[in-house]
Amino acid sequence: MLYFAEKLQTMSLRGICRLTDNKHQWHFFGRISLLSSHSNFRFLACHFVAVLGMTIIGSVILVSQERISVRGKVVSSEDQSAIVGASVIIVNTTMGTATDGDGKFSLGIPRDRKTISVSAVGYKSSTIIIPENKTVEITIALMPSLIQTQTIVVTANKRPQSLEEVPVSMNIIDAKMFEKRNIIALDDALRYVPGVNFQQWQINIRASSGYSRGVGSRVLMLVDGAPMLAGDTGEITFETIPVSQIDRVEVVKGAGSALYGSGALGGVINVLTKEIDEQPMMWWKLYGGVYSNPAYDQWKWSEKTRFTNGQIFGFSTTADGLGMAASLQRISDDGYREQDWLRRYNVFLKLKYDISPYQSIAFTSNFFQQYRGDFLWWKDLKNALRPADAQKNVTTSSLRFNNSVVYKHFVSEDFYYDVKAVHFRGNWHRDSLSTKQLDQSISDALVVDAQGNLTLNSKHILTFGIVGNAERVRSNIFGVHDGNGGAVYVQDEYSFAENISATVGLRHDVKQVIGLQTNQQTNPKFGLRYTLNELHTIRASVGSGFRTPSIGELYTSTRNTGSAAIVIPSVNLKPEHSWTYEISSTNMLSENLQLETAIFHSDFSNMIEPNIFLDTIPKINFRNITQARIQGMEASVLTNFFKRSLLFDMNYNYNWAIDQKTNTFLHFRPRHIASLNSEYQYEYVTFGMDYRFTSRIETIDNKLVELAKIKNGTQRVAIHIVDVRVITNVTPVGLPFRASLNVNNVFGYNYNELIGNVSPPRYFVLSFEGIIR
Repeated sequence: MLYFAEKLQTMSLRGICRLTDNKHQWHFFGRISLLSSHSNFRFLACHFVAVLGMTIIGSVILVSQERISVRGKVVSSEDQSAIVGASVIIVNTTMGTATDGDGKFSLGIPRDRKTISVSAVGYKSSTIIIPENKTVEITIALMPSLIQTQTIVVTANKRPQSLEEVPVSMNIIDAKMFEKRNIIALDDALRYVPGVNFQQWQINIRASSGYSRGVGSRVLMLVDGAPMLAGDTGEITFETIPVSQIDRVEVVKGAGSALYGSGALGGVINVLTKEIDEQPMMWWKLYGGVYSNPAYDQWKWSEKTRFTNGQIFGFSTTADGLGMAASLQRISDDGYREQDWLRRYNVFLKLKYDISPYQSIAFTSNFFQQYRGDFLWWKDLKNALRPADAQKNVTTSSLRFNNSVVYKHFVSEDFYYDVKAVHFRGNWHRDSLSTKQLDQSISDALVVDAQGNLTLNSKHILTFGIVGNAERVRSNIFGVHDGNGGAVYVQDEYSFAENISATVGLRHDVKQVIGLQTNQQTNPKFGLRYTLNELHTIRASVGSGFRTPSIGELYTSTRNTGSAAIVIPSVNLKPEHSWTYEISSTNMLSENLQLETAIFHSDFSNMIEPNIFLDTIPKINFRNITQARIQGMEASVLTNFFKRSLLFDMNYNYNWAIDQKTNTFLHFRPRHIASLNSEYQYEYVTFGMDYRFTSRIETIDNKLVELAKIKNGTQRVAIHIVDVRVITNVTPVGLPFRASLNVNNVFGYNYNELIGNVSPPRYFVLSFEGIIR
């Protein structure tokens, strides 16, 4: 019966996913044809219907299986304390859960898949075979580990594997880090990742990106493996992701285009949302903060104290195989600068249905709305917290949402596949108080990705897939344009021996904006991993990357730049290309000391940069004007003392980023980035301190400063930021909440991440949060 169901589902998928019109045809398991703009949304409907059809057929035909009822607790082998949030997965199934506040879990396990894997950050993972009993109660003790190599990751090779097996540099941010630092937006957490810095809200990994306000990103962001870039500008909107739903963030450095396509030129950020709880659970968080007064009396622009506050509520539960998690978040910030306030709302919903132990379908919807003042740059250095006169009384409204569906099927112990479809809608506009609309854009981005993972034998693991994407933009500054494309990719992971493996991959992309030339690119990758012993691992990788211009870069046409210049279209742009090379290592020097190092080299061609030229009226467009070489190194040291009660994490990144045509340092890149993070835990109280350093930006675009007439716009300094925090966790003594006090920029250091913008002064945040089960 199961075999018949699988065959019927495959037939249904092939039948439903044959979309035909007069000119174009899409075969899900056949060739890729570019979709016309008229078929974009029929394309979306096709695949949603396909997945829905499989769900209905599977639900009707698949018979239920007798299961082993397993209840257990996950504890630390060191002191038998409960491990909260440990991942408990039934190997080669769609089923899994996480431990609750007491370290407990419960699962129904099919009798033909009795192996479970248990992992948690900071502990060595464990694999256990469940006995045949109908009811089993077990206690699983995990050994503490300073290193994260046992952590299961999915981004590097598009499949679950331990961090030790990955052939490239990766960093992981877990949910605890968001909680400890009271992180409200994702970009604030990424500032603590080695080699990452920001130009205000534009991310830069290993100097791959400079500054291009509003259009283009050389870093690809994913949410549960599905791309999340705006259809018009191609930018990352970090604030759309509700951090209360984040389980962990995986950051892959270097070119990722061989598996992920355009946009992964400098790296990949994959946000993994939390698993839905088996038992009913509610959580809440309330916080409030206050900004210190400006450093100088002449900067003071308001007599009122400036506050920030937020409220987050959510719940999660599973019943009869259907899991549901939902949350609501509200944020209000008065801002420390004039015209820099915001009001933000996030609504999140996740549904997951286990059709059988081997099939599941998940639906996720995220709604984001924001209304804020628009602060581009200061009036002058004496009025650093006031906007330039030309920008006064301008507001920006944003409405964004994304819906995604993921169908996963473990056909056998050696083969599984999944189908992802995500639709991302963006709608924003800038207005003046005179009711004049300045800029506006409505965009849609659609991606469908079908991927298979096949274990050929004990040495070969094959990953392959097919992707289709489409964009639609309706804007008064980007015009009315549609784009679409497709890709196929394949990767083989080959194990020469238990301690040495190689990864070879290839992806071919086709991309077109309707009316312009079609771009095609083939990107290879190669990786090698050699484990000397359980304490030392060496990695080497080389890969090709590319990025096609966004519709915003191609067609922006506006006078609303805040300066005397106008922006004109740049329809002749070519894709950017890169080759990236890396050698890295992980070394456990002692039981309490870990060293990670990396040396990298990247060559970029046809890099897209703003181009300023004088005419009757000054004009700005984008051109492929830069051939660049970026070289550098990273080093991270992790250590602990007194049975892990005192932790230190030290990081350093050096970048040498040169424009090979002019032999000058690339604009808006720092040469040195460093951080020191420490934490001490005593019973129910945790003390933490973070120090972040970014060297003074080497060069900026002086033409941009002059054209925009940013007074004192060349002013910039090195960044020295110290944050401290104290957390009291009283849940072990029976009180269902914890409290924390964060003091950010404790010394009130004045600095700017972006020209003409002073970053936040000292500010205090007090938060309370709890879980009700």
